[in-house]
Amino acid sequence: ITSAGGLPEGLSKQEFFEGFSVPRNKELMRVFKDLELVEQLGSGIPRILEHYGKESFNFSENFLRMTFMAKETDANKNDEKDDADVSEVGGQIGGQIGGQIGGVIGGVIGGEIGGAIEESTILTKRQKEVLKLIVANNAITYNEIAEELGINESAVGKHINAIKDKGFLERKEGTRGYWQVNVIK
Repeated sequence: ITSAGGLPEGLSKQEFFEGFSVPRNKELMRVFKDLELVEQLGSGIPRILEHYGKESFNFSENFLRMTFMAKETDANKNDEKDDADVSEVGGQIGGQIGGQIGGVIGGVIGGEIGGAIEESTILTKRQKEVLKLIVANNAITYNEIAEELGINESAVGKHINAIKDKGFLERKEGTRGYWQVNVIK
């Protein structure tokens, strides 16, 4: 994973590894917190270090590169459990590194994200649930959302239209396309 930008000014490598958090885009972090896509700020790097050493991080003036090798599994163990553990760690890494260094945000939101969310922009609890599912899978269908949330497809449509009207969501390439999640100014 390569993140544009080195360590934030004033943050040492030691502080970085201890979990000090200096988000570059505070408004974006607020949005992710509102959508419950981040946990506690500053918890990601120490959690990564539980599984990988500091040598996984390569710092330069303009970039931070993290290399996480899949851990070798014992053939006698349950391979599915091991794969799930590696996948879980990978997912945590993607989501938490973005919060820690303001760089790549787990590949969850595509494109360049800029600007800030106005304080008055509010999504309902159900709209947040719908948006979280879309963030997790930008090719998700109305039917899949309906099944996941236990609501009907017409209700999904109403929630999606409200989210789109607030500028958080766009449909790209028609019915066989994908969802693009936006952070609006």
